Amino acid sequence: MAQANEGYNGRENNHTADRKVSSLFAQDARQRCALIFLADGFEEAEAIVTLSLLRQAGLCVKSVGLTTGLVSSAYGVWLMPDLTLGDLDRLTNTTSISAVILPGGRQSLARLENDPRVHRLLRQVVAQGGQIVTSREGLQVPRAAAVWVNETVEADDDQRMPVLLRDPGQSPEAFARDLIRRLKQPPRAKR
Repeated sequence: MAQANEGYNGRENNHTADRKVSSLFAQDARQRCALIFLADGFEEAEAIVTLSLLRQAGLCVKSVGLTTGLVSSAYGVWLMPDLTLGDLDRLTNTTSISAVILPGGRQSLARLENDPRVHRLLRQVVAQGGQIVTSREGLQVPRAAAVWVNETVEADDDQRMPVLLRDPGQSPEAFARDLIRRLKQPPRAKR
């Protein structure tokens, strides 16, 4: 398979990588950003529809791969994420993340569940008042990351809960529209 960027030699220095990552967030410097994690085996309808509709709504949203290169969906659709998890490690101290979206897909969720870097990022996002967005099958990832003390995910005020669940019968489009509404609301002050 030919590489999309022939000039890339796999040894990009940190300064160049930091500039690349910073430029992705440059237009969104004052805005909180959402991240969509892509790992091999992700559910493409959930990921692509959500990514597309959030961007069309003018929200800052970036796709993040666990490693460099293309990521394969559950049904063989290949995507090139905006960032890698390694890129993001250098950025999380300067960028506020409002939500981390974990699309379904058994293989993808298993990869996310087993990556300690994902656990660290999820805990950091929740500590800063952000949310993890997933389906019931995706709850295994925030559980593995130990992002909340209480196992109960339901609450009277789900805006303050660390995990926002997609309803099982909800279409990706309806879910994305609901997520857009939530992400456009100003962040709540911590009580």
